[in-house]
Amino acid sequence: MRFNKLRAQLDLILLLADGRGYSVAELCQRVGISVRNLYYLLEFLKTAGFTLFKANGKYHIDWRSPFFTQLTKTIQFSDAEMRTIYSLLTMAGNKNDTVNQLRTKIDNVYNFSVFLNSPKQKQIGNHVKLLEKAIHMKRMVKIIGYSSPNSQSVKDRIVEPFYIMNNTQDVRCYELVSKSNKTFRINRMEAIEELDADWLHEDAHRQIFTDIFMFSGETRQRVELRLGQLARNIFIEEYPQGVPLLSPEPDGLHWRLSVEVCDFRGLGRFVLGLFTDIEILSNTEFKSYIQQKILEMQQRIAMPDTSVEL
Repeated sequence: MRFNKLRAQLDLILLLADGRGYSVAELCQRVGISVRNLYYLLEFLKTAGFTLFKANGKYHIDWRSPFFTQLTKTIQFSDAEMRTIYSLLTMAGNKNDTVNQLRTKIDNVYNFSVFLNSPKQKQIGNHVKLLEKAIHMKRMVKIIGYSSPNSQSVKDRIVEPFYIMNNTQDVRCYELVSKSNKTFRINRMEAIEELDADWLHEDAHRQIFTDIFMFSGETRQRVELRLGQLARNIFIEEYPQGVPLLSPEPDGLHWRLSVEVCDFRGLGRFVLGLFTDIEILSNTEFKSYIQQKILEMQQRIAMPDTSVEL
């Protein structure tokens, strides 16, 4: 009985979501339920996050309904993720029918085949191959004509590449002139020249990390917090990928958050916004950071009001 009811609900959602619109009689006939039960199901759908419209006696579900919005956020892949999937399917060859069908479906929506076969993308692909070879051989390369928006310049760079990242969009290198690790966008390189020179600064190579708050850096620091119910709920809502970092405490009212950060700003914003529901358990530097920010806020608040009343 319960299965039949669920099946009717799913069938009704599929019908209402196809965009055509159906009358009460048509819905009852297709789903196989009475008019009374249909109205019960329609009311249920409204409370479950679906936006129902009725036009000219016919019902349909708006695809902008909260339910579909949440579902899309949960299952939708980013362009970069889809590009990676498509690349993997391409490397798998043409011998498997299922792989071919998936590749065709993705290409019909994203037109990746056109993108991957463009002169620019072929150039990027060649750059990636040269960089991968240099990393494997532990050799230096010269990046020719690198366009940097930060320095607003186009110039050559001699580097030791050691890590390709972000779905082959970036490469992490040690630059000899600046004596520092930098991340270079591969699509901003005009050309790459292989050099007959081995790495000299491997001990200085540092990968870059991105923390849960989307701040990046070469080093990470661990901070431990005790969260109350409110802070825990907001943390999960804003950073659902951080759920594994939480562990409940015996009292059932608090949770311990153990998180590594590259920069205190992201975590600091979270703590300062919910300071009455958060206790800092460890990391002296982070405590000093929060104290400094509180002092700065106090000074701002204490400043005289210079606004002019009209």
